[in-house]
Amino acid sequence: MIKNILIITGFSLALGLASTATAGSWNACNPCSMKANPCNPCAMEKQDKMNPCQMKMKNPCHMNPCDADGDAKKKIRSDKFQSFQQAATAGKKLWEDETLGKSGLACLSCHAGYENLNLGKRQNYPHYVAMPDDVVTLDQMINFCMINPMEGEQLDANSKDMTAMAAYFRAYRMQYLKEQRK
Repeated sequence: MIKNILIITGFSLALGLASTATAGSWNACNPCSMKANPCNPCAMEKQDKMNPCQMKMKNPCHMNPCDADGDAKKKIRSDKFQSFQQAATAGKKLWEDETLGKSGLACLSCHAGYENLNLGKRQNYPHYVAMPDDVVTLDQMINFCMINPMEGEQLDANSKDMTAMAAYFRAYRMQYLKEQRK
C-alpha cells in the first residue's frame, strides 16, 4: 500500500499536480511582511556594501510598498470616504435616485425588496448574469444597469459613486442574508 502511495505521489509530482502553495498559504516573499521576509534584501544578515539598505541615497528598502502612510503612494481619487458606513449611506442615496439616468428609473425601481438580484444563490461577483448575458463584475453590472434600463452614463471605476454603489450593494446583500437566517 505504501508503495502505491509513493508511486501515485511521484506520478503527481512528475505531472506537476502537486504544489507546495495552497490558496491562503503564507507567501514568504510578500513585500508587505517586510520584517519576516526572506526575500527582503534589507533583512540580509551580513551588512555590507551589497545590501541596498546601506545605501545613503534612493534606498529601495526605505519604505514598505504596502505602507498606507507613505507619501509616495498614488491616489485613485482626490476625495475619499472615511468609513464603509459613509460609503454605503452615499450608495443608498444613489440606489434611490431616479435622476441618474433619463428613463426615470432608479436601482430601487427594479430591485426593491431584494428583487431581481439572485441573492438567494449566494453568488459573489464575478458571475454569469442573464441580463447582460455575460460573466460580469459588480462594477460592470452596475454600469450595465446605468446605461441600459436607466439610460444614464457609466460610472467611472475609481469614482466615489461607484464605490458607494458597490458598498451599498454589499450592505443590501448582507441585510438580505441576515433576514434569511431568521
